[in-house]
Amino acid sequence: LHGYFCQFSLVSQEVPHLLPLGAAPGPELGKACPGLSSAPDGLAPSLPAVKVTLDADTAHPQLVLSQDNSRVRWETEWQQVPDTPERFDNQWCVLGHEKFREGRHFWEVDVEGERGKYSMWAVGVARASVKRKGYFKRCTEEGVWAVQYDEGQLTSLTFPRTHLSLSPVPTRIWVCLDCTQPQVSFLNADNGVEIFTFTAASFNGESIRPWFWLRTQGIQLYLRDSTPQTLSPALGGSSPVLGHKPCWHPQVSACL
Repeated sequence: LHGYFCQFSLVSQEVPHLLPLGAAPGPELGKACPGLSSAPDGLAPSLPAVKVTLDADTAHPQLVLSQDNSRVRWETEWQQVPDTPERFDNQWCVLGHEKFREGRHFWEVDVEGERGKYSMWAVGVARASVKRKGYFKRCTEEGVWAVQYDEGQLTSLTFPRTHLSLSPVPTRIWVCLDCTQPQVSFLNADNGVEIFTFTAASFNGESIRPWFWLRTQGIQLYLRDSTPQTLSPALGGSSPVLGHKPCWHPQVSACL
């Protein structure tokens, strides 16, 4: 790797409550997502994290994966890889192997290392049919639900985009996929505070896959199969963000 690196992994660092840029904090905005007792219907008492691995056949030629498909980094040189229909050839994306059509699932993404002002990365989910060839907008209209870090600013890839004001940016994020609602939520994995939730997501009956994007040399995304740490006792209450519904909480053994 080149000097410092940033690292995404399936496993956080405490961040303040997030607000849309310029918004005044309301009484409910930015609270942690509800615990199991107030979660949507039928959430099990314990929900294990999903092990996510990267699909090398989908990786843009400038993305280099580790042998076990748990790490990916961006390089200036294009790799000698087959130009298959599954591979992204314009956007610096890679998908996870896993495909989800029903139920609730979550995985953890770590962002480790020293991030510069011009670092660029994004994490979320995408429809299995997301465009692979040529340019496409990274947004919900193109079948991508994600948050993106770009030049020190975290943004939800809504259309138009929603800027989220926070400092520092979380270094560990839970990606929470609910195929039954349907919705996608992003939480600070350290304290359970909701970052952003996409509700009424247009999955269109398709399989949904983990999605990653990066465009900065020295950044490494690392997906680690691990048990989440115990949350700090900040849970409880509701968490509407920007008019979105409260997210379900990926409850683990020691969460409140």
